[in-house]
Amino acid sequence: MIWRPFYFANLIVDPKDENKIYKPDGSLIASNDGGQSFSNISGGAHGDFHDVWINPGNTDNLITGDDGGVWYSFDGGNRWWKGNNLPVSQFYHVSVDMDTPYHVYGGLQDNSSWIGDSAYPGGITNDRWENIYGGDGFWVFADPSDPNYVYAESQGGYIGRINRKTHEARGIQPLPEYKEKKLRYNWNTPIHVSPTQNGTIYLGAQFLFRSRDHGQTWERISPDLTTNDPEKQKQEESGGITVDNSSAEMHTTIFSICESPKNPNLIWVGTDDGNVQITRDGGKTWKNVASNIKGLPKSAWVSSIDAGHFDEGTAYATFDLHTFGDMRPYVYKTTDFGRTWTPIVATGNVRGYAHVVKEDLVNKELLFVGTELGLWVSLDGGRQWAQYKGGDLPNVAVRDLAIHPRDKDLVIATHGRGIWIIDDITPLRALTPENLAKEAAFIEARPTVQRIPAGGGWVNGDAVFVGDNPTGEALITYYQQKRHIFGDLKIEILDESGKLLSTVPSSKRRGMNRATWSMRLKAPRVPTAASAAFSASTGPRVLPGNYTVKMTKDKNVYTTQLQVMADPRSQHTPADRRAQFDLSMKLYNLLGNMTFAVDRINGVRLALDRAAVKLPANDPLVARLRAASAQVDELRRKIVATKEGGAITGEERLRENLADLYGNVINYEGRPAQTQVERTDAIARELADIVRDFDAWLAKEMPGLNSALSGKQLPPIKVITREDWDKD
Repeated sequence: MIWRPFYFANLIVDPKDENKIYKPDGSLIASNDGGQSFSNISGGAHGDFHDVWINPGNTDNLITGDDGGVWYSFDGGNRWWKGNNLPVSQFYHVSVDMDTPYHVYGGLQDNSSWIGDSAYPGGITNDRWENIYGGDGFWVFADPSDPNYVYAESQGGYIGRINRKTHEARGIQPLPEYKEKKLRYNWNTPIHVSPTQNGTIYLGAQFLFRSRDHGQTWERISPDLTTNDPEKQKQEESGGITVDNSSAEMHTTIFSICESPKNPNLIWVGTDDGNVQITRDGGKTWKNVASNIKGLPKSAWVSSIDAGHFDEGTAYATFDLHTFGDMRPYVYKTTDFGRTWTPIVATGNVRGYAHVVKEDLVNKELLFVGTELGLWVSLDGGRQWAQYKGGDLPNVAVRDLAIHPRDKDLVIATHGRGIWIIDDITPLRALTPENLAKEAAFIEARPTVQRIPAGGGWVNGDAVFVGDNPTGEALITYYQQKRHIFGDLKIEILDESGKLLSTVPSSKRRGMNRATWSMRLKAPRVPTAASAAFSASTGPRVLPGNYTVKMTKDKNVYTTQLQVMADPRSQHTPADRRAQFDLSMKLYNLLGNMTFAVDRINGVRLALDRAAVKLPANDPLVARLRAASAQVDELRRKIVATKEGGAITGEERLRENLADLYGNVINYEGRPAQTQVERTDAIARELADIVRDFDAWLAKEMPGLNSALSGKQLPPIKVITREDWDKD
């Protein structure tokens, strides 16, 4: 009952029974006798409960919130159902690996360490996230020297090395030396993976530790880098009512670590009590440069440090003073190894105290800052900032950022809305002053990868959250200085010969815009029938290669090249892909030929029926016209399904066979099976036989029928030509 009162101090009374009381605690406990006794009703819920809602109309219906999420009960707390459709996870940190598609790694507040997919066929469900370590989760990294292993930690610096396949975990935390007191590990102890030395990792207590052998041995490469203020080390004496010493109270600790990607001997360290330390000789000597940061109040938490990717002397740092009641963002930059610092964020244009700063890997003028109230972007090295709101990213705490070096994505760890990914920040890198000064311009993007067509996932209803995949279409990014108002704005895709392949929807708004191209030709023309041809609802996907994007903006024309690449996972050779595309186009054209044949037949059949209704019922020509219509319809029925009763009747004719064959070929981009090639030829021959029979019927019957119609003062029946049909 009396445990962590600062954390659990809430009583909820049943609105219909004053003696029924709920007490959120580590467990959820309840009393039916006005508080004289309590019992545990947590069931299978996570734990660390904070609130309970009781349905006033049905008090057996409860909703509770704990550190594991939101839980529902419909039987007074005997059983609990988890709300898995709420993306409200609280990530502390994030990292990525180099798999294809890459994985996202991160630690959750009181919910362990996780690995998830950045993309998966059917969408990214909760089941695609893998739990690999216990406790509160913080830093998680793939071991760059062995992808079968992961480094992760729980609160208080309990770092482990975990086998991805077996989930065997080995604790590798550096321990105190002879007669040394407990090492001071922060609740959120930093792990840092060397960007230059494969297999080297760092861990911070009050000392900086380095391991070059996966944690088998650790070097202590620094003295105490904190203020070592004894007044801030009384956590064992804390707690007025009850002592609380969970490691969240540990102070005077290292909180951020960053080895320079330009020099492995240059290492930055920030502490939770205001020190910024630098070594330029691999840890032999250290210098505290915090006093050089003008305008920064003392004792600020150094929430992040990012060593420059272009200049060795450059580093960026964020400082957090919200525990002192100061909610301003403090972000600084040095270009001279910490001798001088310049603030690069003003309070007016960035809101929320700062958690993290990242310099882009390609454009040193492009900076990202995560604050308690969102993500902020600068295109000019920090002189101006704008909040990023793309994809409806909310005003949520952004605790960490990772830039994928290959895929050029920005991965965002939010503390309250889970992981977000900005696909391809190449356009942000290209928003230079030169491009921004133009009336309009295409913005460079990464090459488009045609991901392997694949199915996966399953229907989950509305009770499970499903994360979006990256778009499978080609992204076309363009910039407009002003909103386009007068004249047309059209975006077209052309192949290498200049042939128009597609026209894609465009936006006329000012700023940066994105259009998408499916990389497919338009869907084939399919004969009208009683059943739906779902397999023929999309066009063939174009081959990898270079395509031209043409934007016509009133009278001005802009062009850019779009590079389309095969999925690097694909095992198909260019010759395989060419064979698949050629057969796809053969089937595509065969569907067109079949549609033309059916439209010819239908044109004649319906014209015969229309002529018949214009004559008296007892006219002998009526019977002749209806008989002719029936003869023509017999040919149509050999091509298409005609049985009514819905979209799926089970009746199969040439059209249904061809559509299914087409769908199978276009959805597998390897070399077609020989049986598919042979079946294509067989269907083409069967169709040609019917067309020949129809042409023979026309030659034999139509002159006499048209002569008879002429005698009745009715117009002749005309057969549509391919030229006229192609115009439709």
